[in-house]
Amino acid sequence: MMAALAPIIGSANIVSQVKVALALTLTFVVAPTVNYSADLMPMTWFGFAYLAMGELMVGLAMAFMVRLVLETANLAGEYLSFQMSMTMVNVMDPQSGAQVPVVSRLVYIIFVLLFLLANGHLVVIKAVVDSFKVIPPGQVMFWDGRTFTEIMLAVGRMYILAVKIAAPVVGLLFCVKVSFGIVAKAVPQMQVLFVGMPLYILAGLVLVGFSMDFWPRLVGQAIFEAQTGLNRLVGIWVP
Repeated sequence: MMAALAPIIGSANIVSQVKVALALTLTFVVAPTVNYSADLMPMTWFGFAYLAMGELMVGLAMAFMVRLVLETANLAGEYLSFQMSMTMVNVMDPQSGAQVPVVSRLVYIIFVLLFLLANGHLVVIKAVVDSFKVIPPGQVMFWDGRTFTEIMLAVGRMYILAVKIAAPVVGLLFCVKVSFGIVAKAVPQMQVLFVGMPLYILAGLVLVGFSMDFWPRLVGQAIFEAQTGLNRLVGIWVP
């Protein structure tokens, strides 16, 4: 499940054969580290279904929490596109199959590169290995209310990070729009809409370029918080 839904690894651009090969490779690598006696293997269909469902939910929850780090790029791109008046300039997102603003794709590609640079893909693999070491298969406890709380905290961190990324551009363009509003009142003959729109795009792109210096630090902090959240989540599921 992690190989199918995790960031980058589970991308729709990667063919299914590669995902299956990666899942099998991880299985052969992780299997020797799992201390699981064959005597504990359930002998009934219900027991086996419960064991498989537990491992499926573990993979889903961990992939979702790590995926939120990259989904921040799409959310921040939405904020930037709206302020730069580029919400109608859309491209096809191969990951989701939906139309997204072109600024979102730009931010997403940069985030993917930063994610790989910060070894975020290794965090995903480490989470898989640690989950088997800490939680034996078939002994996952999902009914703890702290699981939902931890996931909601991860979603909240996504929105906070998106606001941090978009804040410089939003603040500058707000000042630019206020200035054009004053100009429109002082000089009614000026076509503010046609003059202001190219300036919004230019100012937004320039400030995005300057603010990229802070993005590696923000992405690194987001990956660290995601790893910490995964450790807490795995600790909640320990029987």
